[in-house]
Amino acid sequence: MAFLITKDFLKKKPDNTQPEPKKTVSLTKNPELNKKLTLRKDIIEQKAEKASIGGTMARVVFALDHSGSMRKMYNDGTVQTLLERIFPMAMYFDDNSELDFYWFDSVYKELESVTPDMLEGYVSKVILSQKDHFGGTCYAPIMTEILNRYGKRDPAKIPTFVIFITDGANSDKRAAKDVLTEASRYNIFWKFIGIGGEHFEFLERLDTLTGRFIDNANFANVSDLSAISDDDLYTLLLEEFSDWLDLCKKNGISVG
Repeated sequence: MAFLITKDFLKKKPDNTQPEPKKTVSLTKNPELNKKLTLRKDIIEQKAEKASIGGTMARVVFALDHSGSMRKMYNDGTVQTLLERIFPMAMYFDDNSELDFYWFDSVYKELESVTPDMLEGYVSKVILSQKDHFGGTCYAPIMTEILNRYGKRDPAKIPTFVIFITDGANSDKRAAKDVLTEASRYNIFWKFIGIGGEHFEFLERLDTLTGRFIDNANFANVSDLSAISDDDLYTLLLEEFSDWLDLCKKNGISVG
């Protein structure tokens, strides 16, 4: 099911091990940011409890568009603000409160994992300082890497929750469909979010793609990230996650 929200509104884990208990981690050195992070984590916890998935552990992955049309959002602080809103998902679900982070355009790049110590100023320190070229938009290369890493090279009993955000259509639709279909047999959940006011017909089709082993993806269109409240953002991010966990359990896919 797709949703529209407008302005109005690693640590390696071998497959044969049990997930470790969550660890207590420090927050940032910025008290104001810590307050926001704690409040956001509390919202996520409340929503997880309401959906009967409280205490669920997952590896959280953030894949963010790095195409030319995103350049302004990287430079004007929009991406940093977004990262600070996404990070509490890792604080709640991830076993070591780290957020695995990739950018993608026509290629992809794995970045340093986001930790509480790294969060403040992360975009300027880790991304913009490298002066990488902003390219076109392809989904399949980064999707393939995520499938290979979390599904094949480094499998775990706990699921992987992928937050995939883009502001434009891709040029490799057939390949992206094939990757999502293959990934439907692994414990990887894909949350696709379209931003910037596009229609994203292709992502809507991925949301209802036939031929998959189980439904492993959900799509939402958010025209303006600054207009959506934290409460609504986390409702959107968690939509269908509990349903997918149930499907995995019924079909023999390990989710912890």
